[in-house]
Amino acid sequence: MSEHRNTSASVRMVLKACEDKGVDTDELLSRAGISRATAEDPDGEVSFEEMRNFWRTAYELSRDPYLAMHAGMHVTTGTFQCYDYLILNAGSIQQAIENYVRYMALINTWIGWEIVDEGSQIRLQMKANSGALPPPTPEYVFTILARWLRQILKDPDWSPVSVRFTCPPPGDPTPLIEFFGCLVRFESAVAEFILDDETWHKTVPTADENLLRILDQHAQSLLEKRILPDDFVGKVRQEIIKALHGNEATRECIAERLCMSSKTLQRRLDEHSIVFSELVDEVRGDLAKTHLARDDMPLAEIGYLLGFSEQSSFTRAFKRWTGKTPREYRKSVGV
Repeated sequence: MSEHRNTSASVRMVLKACEDKGVDTDELLSRAGISRATAEDPDGEVSFEEMRNFWRTAYELSRDPYLAMHAGMHVTTGTFQCYDYLILNAGSIQQAIENYVRYMALINTWIGWEIVDEGSQIRLQMKANSGALPPPTPEYVFTILARWLRQILKDPDWSPVSVRFTCPPPGDPTPLIEFFGCLVRFESAVAEFILDDETWHKTVPTADENLLRILDQHAQSLLEKRILPDDFVGKVRQEIIKALHGNEATRECIAERLCMSSKTLQRRLDEHSIVFSELVDEVRGDLAKTHLARDDMPLAEIGYLLGFSEQSSFTRAFKRWTGKTPREYRKSVGV
């Protein structure tokens, strides 16, 4: 099984932000186990574990709580090569974002996306294709996305409706609020970048349709050659989510959905040191927090969708997951 990979361009952006803080970048790379040659290679890549360790070391040495935002500010047109121009030459913001999501694997294989169109708002939800996203990732990526959209729209003051991070605030959140220019929430169930419908449907007058067609063909060719990890655990999680909806997600049920025996399913999970019942519990907890972040879904309905026959059972389980009751959690996230 191949590893999840990330372009070394992101390493270079973090190095630049660290240089601004006076960090010895040779020491940073050495401690993170990344060679200077890999970091400076235009086509270089680092593994998920290398990048996570690199972020951790960079924060330690820079002592900059906004390091991810500052790294994102160093991204310029061409940093991510073909990927940048696919976005900047799209005919509309919708097409730009769809290209952004479609070709993400060209620069990062562990980030996944879901576009949720709610009519008046479009939610770009960042997902982890493997394990949990490193805490700096949404801040770094959302910073880049906001800068790209301001460039496309030729409006340096443009702001999203809201951004939501899954991590706690880095002390004083003011710099993040000032940069994004919108409501910023922390400890959210899902990392989200939220646009209004008007922005979503805006055309891009400077787009080059012919260039975009060539770039799209090139990117598709690159994507077809890209070797992506077999994210078996991610597939199991998705089937658990589909199976819940008022039912109990049993191992036998999920195994049948994946066209394998129950024993084979558990053996494959054993390879990742995962217990099926614990995975179901984790998925239920994540879904519960996501549903509770929406104010239009009654608690009883959420409990039913997660497979709880009684509201009291859902309340007990949620308190075990978070230390709060569903009502307390909903209030804590500002809904």
